[in-house]
Amino acid sequence: MAFVVDNSIVVAWFVPSQATVYSRRCYKRARREALFAPSLWEAEFANVMLVLVKRGLLPRHQAATVFRHAERLPLSVDREAVPSQRLFDLAERHALSAYDAAYLELARRRALPLATQDSRLERAARKAGMLLA
Repeated sequence: MAFVVDNSIVVAWFVPSQATVYSRRCYKRARREALFAPSLWEAEFANVMLVLVKRGLLPRHQAATVFRHAERLPLSVDREAVPSQRLFDLAERHALSAYDAAYLELARRRALPLATQDSRLERAARKAGMLLA
């Protein structure tokens, strides 16, 4: 089965300090299941890597290695245009950022479980009756 993966999970695959038992379990699943993320994931992932480098938590050369590995993930970026109003409504209804609402929207639209380490996004998915990976 496929699932939607949010940035907190993908970052945990490459940044040991963010890894959890849950993120490791998702990584094992990712080896045999399809992964999906909304198009904003690319910018969000790049921003986290940039912040880690700027704060001295990740050497620049290691960030380059992370990008090479991330590009090889079996992750399909969903490029379907989603109306801003839909994201706004979801974010408002579930007290999320519009960015997090994009992950919720994708999981709902594709009827897929969502993998996240973000507690607010997890609560929103549960409240919406969605499956978690």
